[in-house]
Amino acid sequence: MKSCPSCNSGNTKGLYRNLYDKSYFVEGSFSLIQCKSCGLEFLHPKLNEKELAKYYPEDEYYSFYDYNSLALLYHKLSALYFSKRSKAINFFLSPFDSLLYTYFINPGSSVLEIGCGNGMKLEIYKNYGLQTAGLEPYGPQLTEKERFLGIKRESIDEANYKENAFDYIILKEVLEHVPDQLNVLKKCYFWLKPRGKLIITVPDTKSLWRKIFKKSWFGYDVPRHLYNYSRDNIKLILNRSGFQKIKIRNYDTPYMLDGSLKFYLTKNRKRNKIAEKIIFSNASKLIFTPISLIASHLNLGSLMEVECTK
Repeated sequence: MKSCPSCNSGNTKGLYRNLYDKSYFVEGSFSLIQCKSCGLEFLHPKLNEKELAKYYPEDEYYSFYDYNSLALLYHKLSALYFSKRSKAINFFLSPFDSLLYTYFINPGSSVLEIGCGNGMKLEIYKNYGLQTAGLEPYGPQLTEKERFLGIKRESIDEANYKENAFDYIILKEVLEHVPDQLNVLKKCYFWLKPRGKLIITVPDTKSLWRKIFKKSWFGYDVPRHLYNYSRDNIKLILNRSGFQKIKIRNYDTPYMLDGSLKFYLTKNRKRNKIAEKIIFSNASKLIFTPISLIASHLNLGSLMEVECTK
């Protein structure tokens, strides 16, 4: 596949060659192609869901198992901030709000998270009184807690939710993993209620860390990230899917910086383990927080949060 999956242009160029899995070292060699028309960057060769499954090893992939303590605290504080339940917490967190993940706390609302992992965010939504559902095609057998949260071990094509079923659909750093982008977005449009919101978080190829680390940028995460977006080209595919009201904010999180440093230092599995212990740790994320805050305020962060209304 060398035509652009966003704008269908055949005017493309190669960016990087001989890329490989720097997280789990599953065998494979890949290239990144860039569309000269819209700027979308995409993986070559293209992988389907069956081929991708081996790059999410059940015994290693981070989102299938226990919550990282710092990540859980981050999401709990984000939800508390956006629920506005504590003026003291909001006063303390307001200088850091550009780093927080936006939670849509509206008790009684229904939310579907696609690519929900083990349900960390869904559990928080459930605790705030939302009706939860989740799709996660990869991973081990569902636990009782995951079933309670409404998680199904199904792909987008296998899911059979009714039309106008949800107030919110969340894809947090998920869309870039999905082989058929247009299919998943059209499904989301069908499943959303009128005036429902689709919330997407994806890496931003216009970010500062992308420019500095180039092929070692953590946002690429080869080969799990099949597509890499900017503000302009993600609007194109959202418009093709029926969404018109699109708001985008740029922000950063410390794991994008320390993850890029880890990838830069990684040459093999042994060095990867050393890099993880020294750099890719909770301590480094706390140290890098002020740097990420500056990147966020300058609109040079590695992530985009995209909010679309049906």
